[in-house]
Amino acid sequence: MSLEIINATNKSMEQSLEAFLMQHTEYEVQKYILLYIPPVLLVIGTFGNLFSFVILLKNTRKASTYSYLSVLAIVDILVLYIGLFNLWIAQFLINVKEMHRFVCKTATFLGYTCSEISVWLIVAVTIERTIVVLFPLKAPRVCNTKYARITITSIIILFASVNLHFFWSVGLEYTHGNETTVVECKARENYTQLVEQIWPWVDAAMYSFSPFVVIFVLNLIIILNVISARKARLMLRQQSSLARPGRHKHSQEHGEMSRRITFMLLAVSFTFLITTLPKNIYIIYTSFNKAQDIELEIESLLKRKLIDTIAEMLMYTNHSINFFLYCATGKKFRGQVRALVCACATKRYPGGLRNLSQRSNPSSLRLWKSYSTKTDYVNCSQVIHREVQL
Repeated sequence: MSLEIINATNKSMEQSLEAFLMQHTEYEVQKYILLYIPPVLLVIGTFGNLFSFVILLKNTRKASTYSYLSVLAIVDILVLYIGLFNLWIAQFLINVKEMHRFVCKTATFLGYTCSEISVWLIVAVTIERTIVVLFPLKAPRVCNTKYARITITSIIILFASVNLHFFWSVGLEYTHGNETTVVECKARENYTQLVEQIWPWVDAAMYSFSPFVVIFVLNLIIILNVISARKARLMLRQQSSLARPGRHKHSQEHGEMSRRITFMLLAVSFTFLITTLPKNIYIIYTSFNKAQDIELEIESLLKRKLIDTIAEMLMYTNHSINFFLYCATGKKFRGQVRALVCACATKRYPGGLRNLSQRSNPSSLRLWKSYSTKTDYVNCSQVIHREVQL
């Protein structure tokens, strides 16, 4: 039988099965989620993470935290396109992993590696922030850009090494039926137990369980320490302002910057906890109820699949929204976003507002007027100069 006939037969069978499953509300809702949610997350995550990377990269010398977060932005983009994009495009075109054996191996390796690197960058930056909060005097020795780069490199090497086995443990497997041939990117024959039974638990421990516990405990420590230190800090400020006003001002600015970073990281880490909790619960529940899966009716199986899909979308949401968390918790970050947008507009309209007013529509003119002084319009470069650094 020719390849064209096999493909036509496969497609006909898939359409018949799809029509049958679409009769169930659970499957229909799941299908709509997979069709419409991923492109939204991809657009938001791509632009948000790119903005975050550009802004945070400029400030890596000011605080080692920004080194972690700038790398996190790039890794999150990789997670979205390797995992979520393939999940979305498989709904109406083809599973990218099934195009070629090299793509199958590489995509599987990068999918696991990037997702784990992303999570452990959050763990690393949470550990660093805990050290800063608990040991503020000793922190500069270990919480600096040099050690941040070493930690980032170590995390990348560690998880790349752990997942390296996918280059020989998975591949394209062809299942031949009477009239069909099914191609799947799955475990090779001698590695089925490793990939399908052991590794899901290893990945769950590295991506979900262990980071969840570490981040949750450290966040509690940070919050309790911040609350208990607030009154003492207020008293110290009053005493310092009376004794050495100038020194107090510098210390106050440094402390304010540290607190802004702390609140930003608390928002990032708590978002991780919230968005990954449903997936953790689902993994634990299904692992202890595998024996019942055979006895479940199709409606129950589709409900489980719907819950799994929702939990997975929440998980990918975690990789898409850090930019908005930075904006919500960082006034200076918002200022740098405005400065970046303004800089891009200046390159497009180098003549400034006066030139723009002669060739632009009223809405664009109003936007540029928002950056004016009381006496005259200003060039956008002045706005950039006024923006305070992170």
